[in-house]
Amino acid sequence: MAYPLNRVLADPAAAADHLLHADTVFGVEEAEGRTGHIGAAILELTLRPLPALKRENYPTERVRIVIRPDHTVHAFPLNSADRAFKHRNPPPVQDLCLQYPGDDAALRWIPDDGLEPLITLVHRHLMYEEAWRRTRTWPTEDAPHGQPAHGTHPLRTPETQQEARRWTRQPSPHPRRHPRP
Repeated sequence: MAYPLNRVLADPAAAADHLLHADTVFGVEEAEGRTGHIGAAILELTLRPLPALKRENYPTERVRIVIRPDHTVHAFPLNSADRAFKHRNPPPVQDLCLQYPGDDAALRWIPDDGLEPLITLVHRHLMYEEAWRRTRTWPTEDAPHGQPAHGTHPLRTPETQQEARRWTRQPSPHPRRHPRP
């Protein structure tokens, strides 16, 4: 069972300690948690690259994740002043553009998924950004920016189409509304 966002909001320091000691997320070297403005949970993490990427000199990343009480999430890379990002929102916010809200729900993180999948999403995104900086190619199917003319952006690769089918979410008998990050 994933660590629920309500527990993160109630005690960000305990959530940070969980990430450090529960062995549920790869690469968390340091974690601090505190409560911020309007009750938001703020997690500051140091994330090491996967071993194969470390051998390629991928950097250790520092990131601040802000989880608001409405479960809206923002992720801010902290050691990023001189680095380009392909999927980062424009000023003034400049948080990572982690996912397209109109994507199939099977391909998105949602608040009910919990903390560990969120941290994995952020960590993976930071590694993808480094791969893009090195090659100018996004390492997976890339969601375009902006709104599609109709519906959602089409899934272009058979692999992504297969994963969307594999991870299809079943409708909840009691739907809850949560803003998407």
